[in-house]
Amino acid sequence: MQPIRKILVALDHSSLDHELVDYAKFFVDISEVTDVHFMHEVNIKLSSSLKREFPELEKNAISQRREEIEEVIEKHFNPRRVVVHKLTITNDDSGIKPFINAIKEEGIDCIMVGSKQQKDGGGTFSHRIARRAQCHVLTVPIGSSSHLKRTNKYKKILVPIDFSEHSKQALERAILMASRIKDPVEIICQNVYTVPSGYHYSGKTREEFAELMKKHAMDTYKQFISKIDTKGVELKPVFSDDLDEDKTTDIRGLAKKEKVDGIIIGSRGKTTAALILGSVAEKLVRVENNFPLLIVRKKGDSEGILDRIRKL
Repeated sequence: MQPIRKILVALDHSSLDHELVDYAKFFVDISEVTDVHFMHEVNIKLSSSLKREFPELEKNAISQRREEIEEVIEKHFNPRRVVVHKLTITNDDSGIKPFINAIKEEGIDCIMVGSKQQKDGGGTFSHRIARRAQCHVLTVPIGSSSHLKRTNKYKKILVPIDFSEHSKQALERAILMASRIKDPVEIICQNVYTVPSGYHYSGKTREEFAELMKKHAMDTYKQFISKIDTKGVELKPVFSDDLDEDKTTDIRGLAKKEKVDGIIIGSRGKTTAALILGSVAEKLVRVENNFPLLIVRKKGDSEGILDRIRKL
């Protein structure tokens, strides 16, 4: 498993900033992070005539924004151990580009972004970042840090698994995080299986075929988990029958039922599925706004569609 040494925290000068900074502090405490880069993109558009009339306006606006964000960082970022941290303010209106560039140029291992409800059918900032970032992606919804402060505990992590190498990496990341938390943490390993449409050719009912698939999943889980160092962390396997051909509904349903504190899922990197919205990880980014979601992917093993086109 690749260590997470450098994280990039994308701030937007909204009420969610203090949540992200608070959560960055928590993430530093339960990981190997040594460097934290806070980054904010302002969009100050001035006409040439306004620039001539007020030559210091842009500079002063950026300076004021820096002071405001530095105040948030100073108030909320106080991890238990010393780490290097810095703040970058950019005056750009190119969306995610400055963040993607920073990930590549600085060798960022994980980017943290706020997760907000979509107001329209377009892609959110977090969704676009998840598609393009060549590193882990952690989305933090409103209320996450407040929940940690209120409960003072981080008790349950949900890890969807399909017994692949990607889900193995996600589970190992969850185990490492859980082992660094003072109080006991339960990791729920959820496998969502789908009964094939041609099950009736086997001569069995859907219920009978579903039981066979569940038994197969349970046997595979035993083999899967036998190769993983659990570090003494409690693991709870759950096997879910996908009734609506949408695994994300099963994952979100279990997360709500178990009242988990976070979801960690592996990404399939460069596969075609990872480049379309059909992948489970990317769909969760689009629809999940209740729990922190960490998408674990091999560093550099992710390319957006535009990246691939440029290489043709």
